Amino acid sequence: MIVCPSCRAVNEEDVTFCTKCGRSLEPGPVMLAPRRTDLAERPPMELKPPRKRSKWRPVVILGIVGTVLLGGATILLLKPNPCRGTNFASDNFGYCLSVPEGWVAQPARFGSSATLDEFAPPRASATVIVDAADLTDGAQLDQWAAFVRQKDQAAGLIPGPATGLTLDGVDARQWDVSVTSDSGDGYSMREVVVVRDNVGWRVTLSDRSGGFASSAGTLKLMLQSWRFR
Repeated sequence: MIVCPSCRAVNEEDVTFCTKCGRSLEPGPVMLAPRRTDLAERPPMELKPPRKRSKWRPVVILGIVGTVLLGGATILLLKPNPCRGTNFASDNFGYCLSVPEGWVAQPARFGSSATLDEFAPPRASATVIVDAADLTDGAQLDQWAAFVRQKDQAAGLIPGPATGLTLDGVDARQWDVSVTSDSGDGYSMREVVVVRDNVGWRVTLSDRSGGFASSAGTLKLMLQSWRFR
C-alpha cells in the first residue's frame, strides 16, 4: 500500500495518483501536509492547572548544594599534603624538600629554554642541580642510570660504582665522580637518579674535593626530606 503524502489516504501499490485527492504518488521530494480534521472530530483539550511549587524545594536544593560543598571540603582536608614539613616546592618539577639553613634555592638556566632548580650556599663552591626528563612508557631505573652514566663518560668523567638508596620510598641509584680542572683544582660530584611515573630524575651535587664530604652530608639531608607531588 501507498499512503498519499497530501491527504494520507491509503492507495493500492500499482496506482500513480491518489484516488482521493489526485496527488501524484511518484517518489520525489514532497512536503507532508498535516492532516486536517473538523473541530467536531478533535478531542477536547484538557488544560491542567500548574503544579503548586513545594515550599520545601528551596530547602532541598540548598541542602544538596551544601552537601556537595561539604564533601569537596572534606576531601581537601583529608587529602594528605606531601609537602607538609618542607620549605621548598619546585615551580619547574613535581617535588618538594627542605632547603638547609644557609642555602638558597633559585632557578638555573641552561641554554635558551631549559630551567632547572639550583641550591647553593651564598659563599661556597657547592651546588646542587635538580633536573627531570620525560621517559618512554615502562622505562626502568637501571636504564635511566645507564643513560646518565653514559652522559658523564661522554663529558670525559669516570663514574664510580653505583649504590642503592631510596627517594621518598622509590628506589634510586647514586655514584661519585672525581675530576681535576686544567688549573689543577680537584672537584667531586655525586649523581643521584630515580624513575617515577615514567619521569627520570637527576640530582647532581658538585663541590671542591676539600669540601665535598660536608656538602654530601647536606645533600643527604635534602634527599631525606624529598617528597614527590
